[in-house]
Amino acid sequence: MTLFNFTRRTVMAGATAAVATAMAPAFAQDEEQIIAISFPNSSTIGAVTTSLNRSKEYGAEMGYKVVVDDPGSDMNKQINTIKTWIQQGVPVIVAVVPQPDVFESIAKQAREAGIKWITYGETLENQDATVGYAQYDDGFRLGEYAGEWITENLGGEANVAVLGYEVASWGQLRGNGIKEGLASTAPNATIVAEQDAINPSDGLSVTRTLLQANPDINVILGIEDPATEGSYKAWVAAGKDPHDPNAFIGGMDGTPPALQYLKEGDNVYRASMAIPLLEVGEAIVDTADRLLAGEETGNVIVPLELVTAGDEAASKYLAQQGFE
Repeated sequence: MTLFNFTRRTVMAGATAAVATAMAPAFAQDEEQIIAISFPNSSTIGAVTTSLNRSKEYGAEMGYKVVVDDPGSDMNKQINTIKTWIQQGVPVIVAVVPQPDVFESIAKQAREAGIKWITYGETLENQDATVGYAQYDDGFRLGEYAGEWITENLGGEANVAVLGYEVASWGQLRGNGIKEGLASTAPNATIVAEQDAINPSDGLSVTRTLLQANPDINVILGIEDPATEGSYKAWVAAGKDPHDPNAFIGGMDGTPPALQYLKEGDNVYRASMAIPLLEVGEAIVDTADRLLAGEETGNVIVPLELVTAGDEAASKYLAQQGFE
């Protein structure tokens, strides 16, 4: 896999969305070329919105119109929109594929129509490139750090809850990475509960239930910071000490609330694997541009950064999302 580093730093705020029907069916050579991005639930995840807004701005600088469609969790809607893009002949399609096997034939259709296909955060057989992350490796690093903390602060023993997302392959990869990373540095830590949770409300309700059933849980690790943000609120609502020196909450993606907890430093929220949001947004456009120029890009992997309590990187990633 090829690793590219992107260095532009422009803070973007706000979210916009466009649907496939808003695009013209054909594009003249002197018009902006379309990069069409299909990203389920993107409008509800602030970190993703920041990346895609950067794609739009950077794309405009490069002569592209970046169009984003958010089908929510409706995979049939997502597929229908992508098929519309194929019929319209957009030059590049970028897609998050919740179930890779389902999207193989669609990606094949796109490529047979002369469209460049970029898979976001996943790899398909029928694609021109991947832009995304090493999902397992990034999850492993979070689990590994949590295990190091458990070993140093708790003598290697802890009761752990893992908040995953088993319905998507990327969720499985992150979850497996977390668990195996944890085992590598704290083999005596016990995973007492595993349950899906991907947003704040799920994280709140799931963690509330888990703490009622397992009041000795003192470590909560999640594949998404929105879920572990909910866990933090459930922790406090359960009457537990938000400054408990023997507790650890950690997630992934680097959302503003998680980063704010980490910036403050003196609480049980102790780690996040933060996405370099602006770099990812630019990587999408750069990869599309290079593919259209006939280059072989390989897979473009943007590594997540481990941000821990009190780390100055928390302020950096907050600034990227428009927060001081």
